Amino acid sequence: MVLAVLHGGVAAAQPVDLMAPISPAALERVNQDAEATLLRLYRQSPKAQALIARSFGVLVVSAMQAEADAPGVAQGRGVLIDAVGARSYYNVVASLASSVLGLRGKALILVFSDYESMRAFQSLPGWVEGVNGAIQILDDTHLASRREPVIEPIAAFILSDTGLVRGLSLKGSLFIRVPMYLCAEHAQPSPPEAAKP
Repeated sequence: MVLAVLHGGVAAAQPVDLMAPISPAALERVNQDAEATLLRLYRQSPKAQALIARSFGVLVVSAMQAEADAPGVAQGRGVLIDAVGARSYYNVVASLASSVLGLRGKALILVFSDYESMRAFQSLPGWVEGVNGAIQILDDTHLASRREPVIEPIAAFILSDTGLVRGLSLKGSLFIRVPMYLCAEHAQPSPPEAAKP
């Protein structure tokens, strides 16, 4: 049983077990999917790649999925890669009615342009958008300008198969850090140069 966020943005118990131990094979799949997602984003937007290269860390969730046993909830698993390549793992739960359908099948890429914001995010076992901080959604319009876009301390790209998505919100989404003891025997692989923040 973990915390999930209801329609009004209030945390409450939901029957979604995201805190089961994660096998080394599953962690490796998360890492591979994250690297593939970053490469896909970089092909879409060199400016996004430059932004991530300057960041203190990037959290990549390769796909948000709706669960049949938890109606109205979309969830996913991702990895936060900091500027020196260290990795920590997160489960994400979104349950705002206006967001779940739109997020289904999409990738989330959070970018931390401020060290203190990243450390504050990492220090909480569960970080809720709109309660613990805000996430700025970036899309093509932010990256199209010749001027450098103004980026909030935590920003995000929402990526579909066809490109960056606009008009969606992560408000109320819950980011749960997976304790290290649930990541049994996992290694900290060095990401390829193209996938490093």
